[in-house]
Amino acid sequence: MKKLYFLLLFFWLGFLGAECAALEKGAMLYHTSAGGIIYGKTNQLELPCSVLEAVLGQLKSGHAGLYIGNLRIIHAVLEGVVETDSRNFIPVDEKDEGVVYLGAKLPVNYDSAEWSEERKEQLILIAKEQVGKGYDILFQSQTGPDSGDFTCVGFVEYVYEQVGYTVTPMGYYNGGPGGKSYTQVYNCEATLWQDWDGVNTFAEDVRFSMFNHPLDYCCGREFEGGKYMFFPYTQFLQASTMAVETDIPVTGGEDSGGGSGGGCFIRSIER
Repeated sequence: MKKLYFLLLFFWLGFLGAECAALEKGAMLYHTSAGGIIYGKTNQLELPCSVLEAVLGQLKSGHAGLYIGNLRIIHAVLEGVVETDSRNFIPVDEKDEGVVYLGAKLPVNYDSAEWSEERKEQLILIAKEQVGKGYDILFQSQTGPDSGDFTCVGFVEYVYEQVGYTVTPMGYYNGGPGGKSYTQVYNCEATLWQDWDGVNTFAEDVRFSMFNHPLDYCCGREFEGGKYMFFPYTQFLQASTMAVETDIPVTGGEDSGGGSGGGCFIRSIER
């Protein structure tokens, strides 16, 4: 009888351990796009050139979300900002396409007195208040409802900023130290079938990466005559965060419905 008692106790404790996740609420979650790509189609940003491709094409660039506790996340997807089960961070169809989980991050001082329970609760409250806000399909505001809708990484940045913490330093990178740049050659009806060179960049140290496109109205945040995007992998690289163990399920959820369930993407639309 005593042996049976200890056996039942063992399984009960094991069950509790499986249900009680230790991942802190407020953790930032990241995954790649299909095929393990972290930035653009081939880890170089390649935008569609033609008007038809610009209207119909989409280019995934990884994804970011926010863990709010109790196996729930909030993230910005095509339908807008939604709260859902953590398993839906990487839907099963996207996992089958080679989407790779990169890990979870927290602010480097998250275990200090600066991050009181009250401040953490305020972070989650602000995140929940954004549920229902739109997705910034043209990447024109990216980081908040004050000037428009959210992208996935812009949502995470915005929520942390509202409680006084900057994850990714504000800045606009257009080449040189602190990132990488390369030239994409466009040739389509938008360039009158002539080669048109556009410089695309990836920022490692600051928030926004510059890109060039012959349809200069298509998308992107404007700054001093240039167009810029904020990539999830840029935020993932920041020294303001530290990697933490992920002890919650982040995949296995419902299908994304043709790619709408997860992943920031860049889509250019003719206007």
